[in-house]
Formats: sequence, C-alpha cells, structure tokens
Amino acid sequence: MEDRTIHPSMKTVWGAYALAILLLAVGIWAYFTYAADKPRWILAFLLIFLIPPLRMQMTRRLISLRLHDDHLTMENGFFSRTRRTLDMAKVQDVTVRQTFGQRILGVGDLMLESAGESGRMAILNVDSPRDLADTIIAGSKRSANTKTL
Repeated sequence: MEDRTIHPSMKTVWGAYALAILLLAVGIWAYFTYAADKPRWILAFLLIFLIPPLRMQMTRRLISLRLHDDHLTMENGFFSRTRRTLDMAKVQDVTVRQTFGQRILGVGDLMLESAGESGRMAILNVDSPRDLADTIIAGSKRSANTKTL
C-alpha cells in the first residue's frame, strides 16, 4: 500500500466561507441602508461572521490520518499534539456515516474500531469516505494475512 495522508475536506469550509461572506454583505447593505448615521466602527462587528470558517479551517489542518506500511496514524492538536498509531491487522470495524448534506458534497465521517484498548478513532468530513474505507479494509486483510504466515 502506498503512503497516504488524509485531511478533512475543504468543501464544508468553503461552504462556511460562502455563508459568512453572504452574511457580511447583507450586514454591510443593512448598515448603509438603515443605519448610515451610526459610527463606522460598528461594521467591524460584522467580521465575527468570519470566525467560524477560520476555526473550521484551522481544525481541518490540525487533523491528519496517515496510512503507511501496515499502520494507521492519526495526529491532532496545535500546541499539544496527540498521535495514535493503530496496526492495520487490528482494525475490526470501519464505519462510514454520511448525513444528507455530506452525501451531496461527497464527504462523510470515517470511524475505525480496533481490537486494542485504544478503541475508536474518527475523522470527520473526509472526501470519498467509502473508497477510503475500502482501502483500509483491504489493507487490514492484507496485513492480517501477512502476520499469520
């Protein structure tokens, strides 16, 4: 299996940016239409609409799932990093969950259940989650077969 690094999708982040820009435009329009005599610094409060998409983008960059050799490694965190490594042979269950909106965007949540004490690993809003789940299951079977030989 080739090494592969997966991050959550940018599709939901772009949607959040589009909504924030729309709300920002409506706020600016409302200000100049109805409250033109108010101080201009009030417009700065409209920048609050950009906080959720910026936070989503930062969170997206701080989570990664890496498929390499016979292991899955999930890293997350900014100041303090958490790294979990799972042997592919110990993967017992791979679950793909997609809401209606995620199905439209072609993204989904991927949950991995292992035989070890670490339990469940999840990565949210991944592009092509079914293909990724199939890759992990195939790697798990291949890894289990090589360990028994």
